[in-house]
Amino acid sequence: SYKGDPMLSLVASIHLNEAMENYIDREKKGGDHSLSLAYVRATILELRKKVDKQWVAWVEQQIEWIRSNPGVPINGKRAGIFASFSRFPCYLDHILLCCREGRKENFTPDLASIKVVSYYLQKLATALLESLRVCSERETTDQQYGAAVMQMENSYFFTQSIKNRGPEIATLFQKQITKANAVCKSSTDAYLGWMIKREFKSLHALFSNISKIRREVGDRDVPVHVPKATFIRTLNKESNREVMKEKIAIIYSRMEKHLSEEGGLLPVAWKALVKVLYEWFGRWEKLSSQIYKHVLEPSAVDVVRIAKAAGASGSFQDDRARGRPRDVYPSERRAAV
Repeated sequence: SYKGDPMLSLVASIHLNEAMENYIDREKKGGDHSLSLAYVRATILELRKKVDKQWVAWVEQQIEWIRSNPGVPINGKRAGIFASFSRFPCYLDHILLCCREGRKENFTPDLASIKVVSYYLQKLATALLESLRVCSERETTDQQYGAAVMQMENSYFFTQSIKNRGPEIATLFQKQITKANAVCKSSTDAYLGWMIKREFKSLHALFSNISKIRREVGDRDVPVHVPKATFIRTLNKESNREVMKEKIAIIYSRMEKHLSEEGGLLPVAWKALVKVLYEWFGRWEKLSSQIYKHVLEPSAVDVVRIAKAAGASGSFQDDRARGRPRDVYPSERRAAV
């Protein structure tokens, strides 16, 4: 059988769907008039079935390609934006470009209202998110941070690239956007928690132990198990201002290595990290005050200032090294699928 061009088939289906609207007996005239319109609609529908079949077969092939996880490292480290994820917005652009031919520049077809088209485009998007889940759960994928980073970057990229294509496209993929947002949030929380625990290992262990003892014996007896002298000594060693600046700078540097430029997630992830740092150090500040009557220095507010300064400095150095502003979606300049 003849295999037509999949994009041509899709655009033809969209145009045929629009054409059917012109052959409805809205005035209820009946008789030969209604029969003529019904005949035309039936003919258009038959043509639509043929072009839909061509396009759907191509979509199923793409889903198989997505499931092969092309280019994703075995250990999952620094996977960046998957090839399948980076090509998807290009394909959407290609569809919109073809549908706008001969129309107003900002014309966007109502793809969500065309059942076959909306179903299979959503199926493609769902396959992307499922492939991300599968890759993150593979036995060979690094579970310390690799799995979380690949989920963060690709789910964020997916959501942003869909939203940037206008409300009609965002509405079409609302279900997948909601899922991607949930994946991004949970993986970001896991990654940031791992990052802070790694760099502030002694502080985290100290305050986790104090919290555990407090639950078991109450505030008054905590200093019996963790003497104030031991507590102050650990703070002086692990959380003085200079050490704090060094550790936060290391976190930024590590995050910069883990996250790809293509994903555009670094400034967003850093902002989230600053918030988490404030929450954690705020809790530790309160514990220090309540149990030992000791003022944590630097305070949670000071830690936020240090982190913001580190982020601003790192971002400035990144831009200077590149000699240009960050381009969030360089992948979208690639050829469409």
